[in-house]
Amino acid sequence: MDVSLALLIISGCVLMIGVYLHSDDDSIDDDRADRAYQTLSGSTVTITYDMTNENESGQAPIDSDHFDVPEGLEPKENPELYRVTTYDAASALLAEAAIVNIEIDGHEPLAYADEVERSVDAAIQGQLVGSDDSVYAVATWEPYENSSIRGTATTGEQPSQTADVSSTSVTVSTKMAGADHEEIAGEFYKARESSGDGVDGAANALADVIVEAMFPVAETQYTLESTLTENSVTKYDYRKLALAFGDDNLKEDINEDISGTNPNTGEANDKLADALAETIADDMRDDPISDELNQTHATHSHRDDFEAAAAPLLEEYVSVETVDLTVQATKR
Repeated sequence: MDVSLALLIISGCVLMIGVYLHSDDDSIDDDRADRAYQTLSGSTVTITYDMTNENESGQAPIDSDHFDVPEGLEPKENPELYRVTTYDAASALLAEAAIVNIEIDGHEPLAYADEVERSVDAAIQGQLVGSDDSVYAVATWEPYENSSIRGTATTGEQPSQTADVSSTSVTVSTKMAGADHEEIAGEFYKARESSGDGVDGAANALADVIVEAMFPVAETQYTLESTLTENSVTKYDYRKLALAFGDDNLKEDINEDISGTNPNTGEANDKLADALAETIADDMRDDPISDELNQTHATHSHRDDFEAAAAPLLEEYVSVETVDLTVQATKR
């Protein structure tokens, strides 16, 4: 994007902040959270995070055994290659931070997640300097209901229980690809017909969607073939998620697919998805969706009829491509 055009967009957003946050109209006090969300969604902010910085546990990605420093590109001599700068709407970056901050059964595998969240928080709060309201926002990514896999990011300070809080909740779209709900229903149907249990089929299909959303094949293949630090970060992500979804054996298997002169993103994704599917299947069996799909199968014996009836249930259950955002505003 042309720099001057980017500055015009940012300037326009700052003007919008002035209109929203400095109005003297007391009649819209109850809409403070709505106006705060409009500010977040309409404001472009820039963040920079550093792969050499330590997280809250004192770990830096580049110090990990899972991070390969490219030959001839030592961090001390090339610090700029280990900094990532990006810009987007404030709400979009907070949503991205929630995804990077992924947890699997309470474990956070990516050491740079804290750095991303800190950068987003600082950028958003810097944009709100001088406003009449204190803004606290929570972004939550949950790829399906009651998932063991989730991510959360926050900005601002949580209001006290006695504060006069205005609150609003919205759903934010991300850059991640969504699910084909009829396809997942079809996989449930096939597994149900062949083995009597459709959950494993649906879980496998949903795992494929989640992993593909995290590692889009074309873009990921490009980074794996790169000789720069983007290659190191991608490998680090694969290895850490392999350990979180599986174990050392899975990490070693995937490492073979992502290393060398002919990396294979498709193979790596398939192995990661196979491991993730076990967790998803367990979650689905503990959720009402399992009974709902089985009941739907009992009343829709033909595959096309079942897919049409089950797709709305799965559309409600699956939310890979969206993040829930809650915004709270209080007067300073």
